[in-house]
Amino acid sequence: MNIRFFSMVLFCQFFSLLSNAPSDLSPLFRGKVTFLNTIESKNCFITYVMIDGDVYIVKQKKRAEKQLSVVKDALAAYIAEDLNIAHQLDIISCDKIFPGKICSEWPATIITIAPGDTVRRQRNCIYNKLRLRQWWAKAPSYNDRGLTREIITQMTWHKQLPLIVALDLFIGNSDRHCGNLFYEEETDSFCAIDMDDTFNKDLCALACEKLVSMIQKDKVSFTRKEKNALIKVRNYLRYLAVRYKPRDLINKLYYFARKAGFIPGAKIYSKSVAKKLNLFEEMIIKSHRSAYELIALLDEIVAKR
Repeated sequence: MNIRFFSMVLFCQFFSLLSNAPSDLSPLFRGKVTFLNTIESKNCFITYVMIDGDVYIVKQKKRAEKQLSVVKDALAAYIAEDLNIAHQLDIISCDKIFPGKICSEWPATIITIAPGDTVRRQRNCIYNKLRLRQWWAKAPSYNDRGLTREIITQMTWHKQLPLIVALDLFIGNSDRHCGNLFYEEETDSFCAIDMDDTFNKDLCALACEKLVSMIQKDKVSFTRKEKNALIKVRNYLRYLAVRYKPRDLINKLYYFARKAGFIPGAKIYSKSVAKKLNLFEEMIIKSHRSAYELIALLDEIVAKR
């Protein structure tokens, strides 16, 4: 049997054992809910509630034009939870009354508490220095965007970091900062949260550009550890691309949209919402194609060992 094929079979079997179907938190809606407190951030309301003895977060965006973010957050969490790298998340419909929904006519999300603490607040931890954000408006230059050499080096710090980078590439998550990445020292594990800035940028295509530039223009030579990290990114990307076909993701996108209440005739539905959903749909198709291009490029890079 071909060694490469055999390795891929083992890889897929490993994930089939590791992965679980994303949890449905809707049974919580029937439990006894106790309001604890609400924290107001720049962009959203974060409310802590207790349901049957366990604490959860109810999150709701503050601006009307941002309400569709619950759909993207749910779709990203659905994919990430399959990799055991994220908390659980479900949507509270716009027409459901629930503690923590500041505006009763808008949707919200209910989220399990992530273990550990944000790497931003862990000042004495090496992971406090992580800079995994692949796209940000105030980046000093093009060299600071995309899959940078710094990110590739930092992926060698922990076995889960290549998985997180691969996930962000696949879903186009441009906002992986130190405040939405949790780390728990006791279990030595990460948890990704807050992934609503997704499916609007083709980060796989940008990663291809950056890698070609590093190799051809900058004459970068990756270390053995960096190449091993890139191999993991390639493997995780391949798994995601095979498991999540564009049509399946698009169907899930509209499933979450309907669950939130974005259906024709509803008060929160508009031509703008329909246009945005269509753009997300196009980006899912485009990014999936770019993911395979990135996989092929990584095949070439790691073959030169």
